[in-house]
Order: sequence, then C-alpha cells, then structure tokens
Amino acid sequence: MSRRINLSRREFLRMAGMSSLAAGVYSIPGVGSVVAQDPNEVSIMFWDGPPLIGIREQALIPFDEAYPDCKLDFISVPGGGYNDKLLTMLAANEAPDVFIIRIGQLPEFLSKDLLVDLKPYIDAENYDLSQFPDLAIEAYTHEGGIYGVPDNVATIALFYNQDMFEEAGAMLPTAQWDDEGWTVDDFFSSCEKLTKRDGNRTTQYAYDVSGWDKIWQIWVRIFGGQLVDDPFFPTECVLNEAPAVEALQFYADLRWEHGFAPRPDAMAEFGTDTLMQTGRLAMFQSGSWSFPNYRNVDFNVALGHFPAGKGGRANYVFYYPLVVPKTTEVPECAWNLLKFFNGPAMETIIKEGGLQGTTFEAQEKWFVTDPLPPANKHVMVDAARHFVAPDPVLTNWDAITRIMQAELDLLFIGEERDAKVVMDKIVEEVNPMILEGQWRS
Repeated sequence: MSRRINLSRREFLRMAGMSSLAAGVYSIPGVGSVVAQDPNEVSIMFWDGPPLIGIREQALIPFDEAYPDCKLDFISVPGGGYNDKLLTMLAANEAPDVFIIRIGQLPEFLSKDLLVDLKPYIDAENYDLSQFPDLAIEAYTHEGGIYGVPDNVATIALFYNQDMFEEAGAMLPTAQWDDEGWTVDDFFSSCEKLTKRDGNRTTQYAYDVSGWDKIWQIWVRIFGGQLVDDPFFPTECVLNEAPAVEALQFYADLRWEHGFAPRPDAMAEFGTDTLMQTGRLAMFQSGSWSFPNYRNVDFNVALGHFPAGKGGRANYVFYYPLVVPKTTEVPECAWNLLKFFNGPAMETIIKEGGLQGTTFEAQEKWFVTDPLPPANKHVMVDAARHFVAPDPVLTNWDAITRIMQAELDLLFIGEERDAKVVMDKIVEEVNPMILEGQWRS
C-alpha cells in the first residue's frame, strides 16, 4: 500500500492560497462525493469544460479494454473549482490517482513530497522521453526523479485575417520560425496599414492587446528581457530592467498611444472573437483551443509567429504535467493510464480538435495535417520546438504572477501610462516573495 500524506490544517490552508488554475477554462456542474475505490479502479481528474472534456473522456474509454486489470474513473472539475477540490481531496488522502497541475504548482507539490517518482516505471520499460520537449522533462525532474509527463504541449500563435492584410498591403506574419524578416518594426508597420479610422472613430483595429500574462511575457522576451535573473535558481525580479520596460511600454502604447488595438470598453462590448469574425480586427493571439471558432468563417484565416526583436523570436509553451500522488493505491494502473493518454488517446484528442498534442511525432502526424482552417498549423509545432522558455522554479510562483498581473492591469487599462513606474513597483513587491519561494539549491 502506498504511503499516505497527512497535511495539517495550516499546511492545507497555505496550499489553498496557490493560484487558480489555467486562464480560459469553463464552468459546468461539479463532481459528486468521493467513494471508496474498487481494488483496481484508477481515477483521473481534469479541469476542462466542453467541448474538450468530452473529447478527453471519449478518447480514454478504450483504456479499460487495453488494460483489463484497471478500471477508469473519469472526474471533471472545471473552472476555478478545480484547485479547491484537488487540495481538499489531497488533505483528505482521497486525491485522484492521476491529475493535472500547472507547471507553477509543481515546486509546491515537490517540496511537500506529495508525488510519485515515475522514473522507476520509465526505466523499467525504457519509455521514450525524447518525444517530449527537453525543457518539460527537465522541469518535472527533481533530485534524479521524474514526477510527471505532459498533459499537452501547446503554444500561442498570431491568428490573422489574410484578406485584410492583403487588402491593406501589409506584411503577413511569417510562418517560418527562422525567418529573418517579420521584425517588431515590420509588425508596427503592418499595424499602421491595418488600422482604419473614420474621424475620431476606429472602424478597423490591427491587433488585440491582451492582458493575459502569457502574452506580455512573450513580448518581454521578444525585446530581450526576462522575468527573473535565473529561472531555475531565481533570486530577484528583473522586469524593471530596460529591455522589459521597453517591451511593456511598446505593448501598452499599441493601444493607448497609437490606437492600433481596441480599448477596454470596446473589448467589453464585443470581445476579441466578435471583432475578428465581423471584420473589425486583423489579428490576435491564441492557442489551438480557438480553432473551432474559425472553422467556418468567410475569410482566410492563418497562423503566424510573433515578430522578432532584440531578443529574437519568442513564444509561451504550456507543458503542464500529469502527476501521480503518493496516496495512490494503484500506481501501476496510474502509470498505464499515463502511457495510454500519451499514446492511443492522444491521437483521438488531436484529431477531434482537443489539444495540440504531447509529442512532436503526434503533432506532426495529426495536428499539422488537419485540413481545416486555420492555415499554417506548423507554426505552433515549430514554436514548441524552438521557443520554449521555463517558468521560474519557485514554490509561490503563482502568487507572484498574481501580484505582477494586478499591477500590469493598470498599465493595460490606461490608469498608469508609464511602464517603468509599474515595473519598479512590481519588483519592490515581489522580490521578498522570490526569496521566500526558493526551495532548491
């Protein structure tokens, strides 16, 4: 029987302060009470809403047939309730046998010794880890053990209306990761050509300035900046250094100084998809989860890379892990479930439009070859290969990003126009937290 972990009330409350999980998940009804497991029942829990949750569940149905000694229990807790439910289950020693966490949460779980080391299973079967991004496996590795496998390896791309670009004579975002063109200056020039005004009224916007933390992090890296001095052994935030300040000032000015991007009131009234689908927005950024919204539009939609700046080209790569808690009583079934998810189930999930995929082989075979819009899906795969950047390894990174986001929101909504003022305040607030969140030497 696996060792059980007992969390004190104080520890549980501290863990409950970890951030709410991935932006963009949706709400459906919750989960019933936890019941005692059958001897070989293996549970897996996800945070997705429809349609992805249905795609996941359907793809995992054949697991019971593939592994007759195991019986799958599929649990869905979408939206902000996922984290609270997971922490409650952990505190009660009733955690699912497999579950997803944010990469920013992994150090917290490892520091509390809550997870099963998968390396003995990986070694026993010579399981091929080279199919996954190196940085993902490195992030899951601690003191020689490996504590997760990817749930999905996903990136962000520029979605653009090709017809609008061609009509305006604007340079198209490049679909080649190593293209020397499509620079920040080219991007700016295209924004100038794509923005249309009728007097004081903007009738067509070039770009959507998103407040999402993944996007502004991309722009910081494009300009050669970083979030912290060393992502693996961080000691201080460096967002107040010149490259990051320049990046965020440029990004905010796209909206407030140049008028290339809709202001918050327009976004609140219409939303990105409505503006894009009605021909009032030329480009925005998102992941493969937005594909269903652009399957049947009446214009040519394609994907492109972010522009290159002083720091080169950049992206944000999601590599959230699926993990196994030490409270599991069926570690072999949990391992089999992880293998099945990243094998036969992943083919179904990608083909049905659920995920970008966990392995490069699967992405090349099924994701890139999908004939439906948008075009240039290889952009996302190339980004996963070439533009992976690690999240800082801190036990409280999610809490730190909440502080950063609260201050940056003031810049993006126009309450503060000076990026340096915002960055200085962020550094002052989060540097003590970085020292508190260090956990490995």
